[in-house]
Amino acid sequence: RPLPVTFHRAFDMVHDPAVALEALITLGFERVLTSGCDCSALEGLPVIKRLIDQAKDRITVMPGGGITERNLQRILEGSGAQEFHCSASSSRDSEMKFRNPCVRMGATLSAPEYGLKVADVSKVRSLNAIAKNTL
Repeated sequence: RPLPVTFHRAFDMVHDPAVALEALITLGFERVLTSGCDCSALEGLPVIKRLIDQAKDRITVMPGGGITERNLQRILEGSGAQEFHCSASSSRDSEMKFRNPCVRMGATLSAPEYGLKVADVSKVRSLNAIAKNTL
């Protein structure tokens, strides 16, 4: 048997999530990562719930997109999901020594030039505890 494959959030761009879910099942995907075709998993919660009900254990529907310690319990309870995906990240200053204040490498609203997003161990622990208490 081949390795299990997860279909990423490109799923959230489909016209009809119910039809697309059946296609993924037919193609043999074991999991689909989705925000419920909305801006975040919390906003897409009704669609995620419908997809999980439709899947009937034929594929895992994994909520993802904007999941934090503040909304994880609501997402898990409201969807019936058994798994979730999140970055659990925080920002930190880079160790870059020279900093040219005159040059921006991206949009002004993007992350600072000299900042990094890193996995935050305390957030991972907190999210894990919430999931264990909810599932």
